[in-house]
Amino acid sequence: MTAPYLPDRVKPRLRTEARLMVAVYGAALASLTVSPALLWVWIVPMILGQPALRLYLLAEHGRCPPVANMLENTRTTFTNRLVRWLAWNMPFHIEHHSAPNVPFHRLPDLHRDMQDHLVTTAPGYAAFTKDYLATLTPQDEARSGQ
Repeated sequence: MTAPYLPDRVKPRLRTEARLMVAVYGAALASLTVSPALLWVWIVPMILGQPALRLYLLAEHGRCPPVANMLENTRTTFTNRLVRWLAWNMPFHIEHHSAPNVPFHRLPDLHRDMQDHLVTTAPGYAAFTKDYLATLTPQDEARSGQ
């Protein structure tokens, strides 16, 4: 693990968690030999939903600096009411990380209080994705293909 923001003391726990997740996924795949139910309630919906979900989640932290400051390492994405409603106001992501004890329905209020201090924002998901793709380098593309 080369992530500079991870303290050495948590790395063994992260390795254990990753190994446990591999075991759970292996058991889930093995269960397909018994019943196709998992295929239809988990795998197919996951395959269909992941492309959109990845683009949405990438905007939360993609291309943010790996620093401890929540105002920099997280992004608030300005979007419409429907997306905010569907995502339980998580586009107010800096606000969510800065004060995780604030309930989702109060994040717009917190945003109004914090908006002058936000460092990393995007005017929308399409704008973020366009900017993100424009900044990809051949090195990034090679790394993502590994």
